[in-house]
Amino acid sequence: MRLRQSHKKQNRGHKFMPGMSISNISPPDLILASTSPYRQELMHRAGLKFRAVAPRFEEAYDPLSNPAELALALARGKAMGVAADFPNAILIGSDQVVWFENRVLTKPGTPERAFNELKSLRGRMHEFYMGLFLFHTGLPASQEFVVKGSAKLRADLTDDELRRYVELDDPVNCAGSAKIEGPGLMLFERMDCEDWTAIIGLPMIKLTTALRRWDYPVF
Repeated sequence: MRLRQSHKKQNRGHKFMPGMSISNISPPDLILASTSPYRQELMHRAGLKFRAVAPRFEEAYDPLSNPAELALALARGKAMGVAADFPNAILIGSDQVVWFENRVLTKPGTPERAFNELKSLRGRMHEFYMGLFLFHTGLPASQEFVVKGSAKLRADLTDDELRRYVELDDPVNCAGSAKIEGPGLMLFERMDCEDWTAIIGLPMIKLTTALRRWDYPVF
């Protein structure tokens, strides 16, 4: 696995240790290192006050990488890429990796590739791994999680239906070639995951767990 990161000289800090708390000081800002409207919507729906910033992190990886390790590395890169800008904040990075036939599915890039990828996935199970990385720049300390799930596309989808979906939703920048936040959800026969928000792109249950460990007031 090869990752080019803009934060090579940054101190990643230490892992979260029992007893570390922010309860006696003003809560730090929450910084979501993502421009995804879907991740931002999940944060808004949870009632969390946060600021979204574009991650400064260049993704480069081997499709044969371990999917769980890759998802976490990408999430870490997004969070740590903006660490220098926020001296007292909790940085949140997340990324999803889709795994099928022993390889990572990259973003298709074109409608034709998206169509062909959906044809390959039709009626078959594939897995996704959501990496979540939080870094508290004020302590410093970090927490990390990986949430695994699986999904299966409907076997009775016709080529015409798949083409119409690609034309409708334009999933060319989506690994797995389906945007489940909208019409893409109807492509699936089943999905299995301990936290449905991870499928959207940000595992809110794990995020809440991490914030509460730091005594961050989620309510």
